[in-house]
Amino acid sequence: MPIPNIIPTPGIHYRVPNEEYHQWQALSHSWMNRLRLTPAHLRDLMENGGDESTPAMVVGSAVHCVVLEPDQYDLRYAVMIEGVNGTTKDGKAFKASEEAKGKTVLSLRDGRLVAAIARRAKHSARVQEWLHREHSCEVSLCWERDGYLCKARLDLMIPGLNTIVDLKTTVTASERGFAAQVAKYGYHLQAAWYLDGIQRLTGQLWDWHFITCEKRRPYLVNCQALLRDSEAHVRAVTENDDLFRLYCACMQSGLWPGYQDVSEIKLPEWALVDGAAVLDEPFDE
Repeated sequence: MPIPNIIPTPGIHYRVPNEEYHQWQALSHSWMNRLRLTPAHLRDLMENGGDESTPAMVVGSAVHCVVLEPDQYDLRYAVMIEGVNGTTKDGKAFKASEEAKGKTVLSLRDGRLVAAIARRAKHSARVQEWLHREHSCEVSLCWERDGYLCKARLDLMIPGLNTIVDLKTTVTASERGFAAQVAKYGYHLQAAWYLDGIQRLTGQLWDWHFITCEKRRPYLVNCQALLRDSEAHVRAVTENDDLFRLYCACMQSGLWPGYQDVSEIKLPEWALVDGAAVLDEPFDE
């Protein structure tokens, strides 16, 4: 039975199930990302919900669990038996048995990938330092801004350091390569949104770090900071403010426009630099 839409109470909430959090009727970074396309895209998401989980999203969730909550991994996930796949009789029986226990079943390939990343994370001094401090995982925030409820869900919150940590699986954890991923997927906007929310709730300034986990050999793990008041953070705050004003205007008018009938093509900034080339990784996701 689906969980009904929920109006959350402003505050910091612990141990809220993920399914319940996604039913909170509040403006999120995911909603803002849709609004970056057009208001019509966001309205569709609000009315019809998000897309179903993809295999990549399932693997990403498994990596989150094995790195940040390793004691929970075997309780939530199972890996397909070697020599058996999900299309055989034995594979289907194994999958059904594990799912009956409430577990998500990973393919043997994905299970090995997750295990390899877990080994790398155990040898990351910074990751282990964070996990050995007092911390909470999957913390849900709700705050009010100009009469509208907003929300965020933190991967890892370390109160003693006033630090939020967000884990990303990525094709590359290099400084230059991941910076391109940040720009492509708006991760800096996510960081600014979360930092604004927790500051409004606690009255304190917080720091933001990414744990970046590569999805290809040698499955390296890196830790990178998005510094407060850096160019990326300042730009993100400005864009988030613009998007929030657009959201307010749409909510007040009831109008959620799509694309303009005629729009001018404008080249991206990188294409205006002499000798610029598209940054592309020499391997597949």
